Amino acid sequence: MFFNELKRIFGNLEKIGLAGINILVFGEFPNEINTVLKMIPGGYHPYVTQEVLENQKDPFTVINLPSHLKIVPFLDARFIESNIEEKIKMYRQRGFKGLKLLYVPEEDTMLRIGGMEKAFGRTCKQSEKITSLIIEHASSQGMSILMHADLRKYGNFVAEMIGSYPETNFNIPHFGFSRRAIAFLLDKYPNCYTDMSSLESFMEKDPVSYKGFIKQYQDRILFGNDALISQPERVQSTLKFINRFLEDMEIFHKLVNKNYRNYMTHG
Repeated sequence: MFFNELKRIFGNLEKIGLAGINILVFGEFPNEINTVLKMIPGGYHPYVTQEVLENQKDPFTVINLPSHLKIVPFLDARFIESNIEEKIKMYRQRGFKGLKLLYVPEEDTMLRIGGMEKAFGRTCKQSEKITSLIIEHASSQGMSILMHADLRKYGNFVAEMIGSYPETNFNIPHFGFSRRAIAFLLDKYPNCYTDMSSLESFMEKDPVSYKGFIKQYQDRILFGNDALISQPERVQSTLKFINRFLEDMEIFHKLVNKNYRNYMTHG
């Protein structure tokens, strides 16, 4: 029943013009659920159980559903700390084509994320070192990178990573929590992209400046949505919102299709 509904909604998303969906999957996670929750935004805590975590480890049932929509698995590496090179290579061989990083070395009270310091007992420098290694080996495997980071706090580190791997495409979602900071990266690095996930309320409050920003960087912005795989209707409703908001089919097509294809091209 669930898979039939997914197939129907995937078909609708394809008709709207969406080129593909990246599914984020935890390849590994701590046994202690409280440690897991420290690295997940508070708004998602009600959905996180040990059973859910175990069930999501193999995304290929969903990916192999008959659909023309491109469904791409991204390895969520926020809990990987050791044997990094071997693990990244293993997951790449399993079929993971991209990598997701939640770079929150310190507590984020706004999103209610405990952060790496609380979850793992690491300093910011230690988190930088581990994150750098993950990015290095993901890049060597030809994986596109989705890196959640607040550019207002960690912009220098993110810029260093993007600049160090010019053949790897990076997506810094949510406009990096700063349009000014993400604009600097978009201007400087051709391998940098961003997306508008979870920004609908801000866009509604300030439509003129957001439309201007999207128009200026229309070749580097991706459609984004933070829906769970069990909530594909949220993707559909956000697509409709963006279409109404932009009132420009050429830019809409770039955000949901053309730019995604460019981002997923390594090198």
